[in-house]
Amino acid sequence: MKTLTGMLLAASLALPFSASALTLDYKGFYDRMDKLYEPDVNRMKLVFYFNHRQKHRPCRIDDGAILSHGKRLPLLVGDDQQLLLPFDRSLRESSAVIRVELENDNQCDFAMQLQAEVLDKRRYLVEDVADIQLQMNTLMRAYAGVGFGWLQPEVKGVTFTLAPASKAQFSTPGSQPLPVDEKGRLTLTVDEFPAGAELVFSQAPHSISPMM
Repeated sequence: MKTLTGMLLAASLALPFSASALTLDYKGFYDRMDKLYEPDVNRMKLVFYFNHRQKHRPCRIDDGAILSHGKRLPLLVGDDQQLLLPFDRSLRESSAVIRVELENDNQCDFAMQLQAEVLDKRRYLVEDVADIQLQMNTLMRAYAGVGFGWLQPEVKGVTFTLAPASKAQFSTPGSQPLPVDEKGRLTLTVDEFPAGAELVFSQAPHSISPMM
């Protein structure tokens, strides 16, 4: 099984280049965020960022703005260099664009990743993970497009990326810390939960992403 990367979801957003910065149409972002507000979806978010092709890390965003009707709105950037975009229909209707200055734009590829909201949560029941997985599959089929959902690979589990020095283990007596990879990632399926156990983290996980 493979962990889903942003490239799986990086469908074309019509990203034209300008002379000195990347220029991105806000409409494409809005249309993807819009699916997060479906009635059966309440745990998901989309992470937008630029991945450094050689260093395999997010590219640093040096500057940016949202431009709409001659107005310049601030572009918020998260600690992990993700674009923190507003969900604003008026920006879509005004054909707003996003201008981004990157550290080295010729080495940076746009990426988008589906993640579950963490919200400082440190304890997960098997029902929580099953619901996250269900919502991820719902959105993956929606992003694949009408009539093409069957082409989208199924989400078979989740990947927790742990905070530095954090540990995770099941709540059953005698349980030991679960193994993580060199990047601090723990992959689990619902079938790996012991009966009646919770998954407990010493610190809230950094992120939760699909495992294919």
